[in-house]
Amino acid sequence: MQKKDGIVGYIFGEVGITEFKFAVDGHGIRKFDYIYAPHKEGEILAQVMDIKQHSDFKFEDATSLINNEEIPNITTNLKAYAEVIGFRDKRGLLQSPRTPFNVGAEIIRANENHIRVVLGLNAAKENGAYIGLLKGHNLPVFLNIDSLVQKHICILAKTGGGKSYACGVLVEELLKNKVPMVVIDTHGEYQSLKKSNNSRKDQKNMEKYGVKKRDYSSQINDFSPIKNRSNMKHLSLNGSNLEAHEILDLLPSKISGPQKGVLYQAIKEIKEYKNIYSIRDIIDTVGRSKSNARWNVIASLESLDSIGVFSESGTSTNELVKSGKCSTINMKGVPPDVQSVVVARITKKLFDDRKAGKIPPFLFIVEEAHNYCPERGFGSAVSSDILRTVASEGRKFGMGLCIVSQRPAKVDKNIISQCNTNIILKVTNPNDLKTIVQSVEGLTSQTFREIQRLPIGVALISGASLQMPIMAEIRTRETSHGGKSVQISKGGKKSDYESININQQSENIQYPQIKEEKQQIQQQQKPANNVTEKAKNVTRVAYRLGWITVNEPDEAIKILTKEAEKMNENVYKYLESLSSLGKDYCYSDNPNCIK
Repeated sequence: MQKKDGIVGYIFGEVGITEFKFAVDGHGIRKFDYIYAPHKEGEILAQVMDIKQHSDFKFEDATSLINNEEIPNITTNLKAYAEVIGFRDKRGLLQSPRTPFNVGAEIIRANENHIRVVLGLNAAKENGAYIGLLKGHNLPVFLNIDSLVQKHICILAKTGGGKSYACGVLVEELLKNKVPMVVIDTHGEYQSLKKSNNSRKDQKNMEKYGVKKRDYSSQINDFSPIKNRSNMKHLSLNGSNLEAHEILDLLPSKISGPQKGVLYQAIKEIKEYKNIYSIRDIIDTVGRSKSNARWNVIASLESLDSIGVFSESGTSTNELVKSGKCSTINMKGVPPDVQSVVVARITKKLFDDRKAGKIPPFLFIVEEAHNYCPERGFGSAVSSDILRTVASEGRKFGMGLCIVSQRPAKVDKNIISQCNTNIILKVTNPNDLKTIVQSVEGLTSQTFREIQRLPIGVALISGASLQMPIMAEIRTRETSHGGKSVQISKGGKKSDYESININQQSENIQYPQIKEEKQQIQQQQKPANNVTEKAKNVTRVAYRLGWITVNEPDEAIKILTKEAEKMNENVYKYLESLSSLGKDYCYSDNPNCIK
């Protein structure tokens, strides 16, 4: 009988509908190769998961070789184990066979078109993100962008496993497709997107993957909570009119019930005399409380105010989220507790404004996610709650989440489980592997073992319109990689070890971009009308009594507050009495009311 082209073996032994074994005809088959077997329901695609060689070479034969005796004739044969993927029905849906394969059925090497159709690699180039090549094949892997952004992403790997590199590739692809992004750049690695990849080592690989070096400098906006950083805009948070529950969410440590009462009362009093108030106003008001609980409240508020990132208006979300742009928030040099507050406040503002339709749909990327949403038992962060909310509700409102981490076991498991697309590179830590298998759908015990053996640059990808996990070689980056390790043997660069002070305010350094932004912020921060009706009443009465010589409510309240404290009076009750007099008797059109 003449052998057909492409046949690599024949099914034997016990046969099921999800797996089978076959005798390998020749030595051309490799682990992870795609094959198919004829079946009455169609040509069923499968993947080779293991190959073993059997021989008649016995222990006695091996000992004869040790004794330098003549090598006997050795007969060998190969046996392979394959897992069934399935076939596409007339509607294009992936189906599994419902009856076993025939023993003796031919196993044929699958062509690239067959693989592409069954695995779901047919995402159009125009609206797909080109991640790399299917391992062992010259078959491009395009991931559906809508699925990526709408259903969340997690990128996981051990330290040095290539997670930031893979995320950089993803960002390049999304920028080509004009997808807005905001990146929490913990180590300042994403500035390199402004530089093209000029590495000679990478030039040959670029040809392999069909990409060319380029930069995205016109699409990258860099922000930093640290003032006066070169070529970066200053990121500030809106610290005006914070409600008590918002402040409690931002405090690193919990405060007691009585302390919460002091905080709520202070804000209530402020609102009656000011339309716009700051954290400093709250501190001053708490300081006038007679409660012994005020001291811990003041300490907590002082700690929050001292981080130096709050202003009266804050950076606008419209400035962060722009069509076709990627805004990076560079956290390099920012203390960890400050980073968490920045992430908490920015995430909440972005989420609220996206729900209100004030900004377009976008992807929010969080590097070193284990710092901002740790698993319970591995610490706490003030940003955890809002990130959990985005993970569970963000897709409804068009705010996609991408978490990146080298310690999956330390990331909140609920957040990982909400991610539909998973890009998993080499991971070896047993706890991290256990977390991945428990949190990511579609992974088997076989996959568990393979993740440990992945070469650097190869990823296991699931979700994003893929019908099953695939192995892909991540393509070479078009831009320079910013996540390279510091070269200790050559002394490193000054930028690798110079310290940065988050509160530094070098007035002599005025970069044009920052100077212009500072002027805009100063204009925005002028309160339109920070005077309540009560404040007007108090000022009018005190002025007519001759207690003050100013007729400006904000200044009048400050003077009267100090006078009340000198007299050891309750400030709130003191101002209330003047307000009531102005409201009920001393009207603005009755200048002689006091007389």
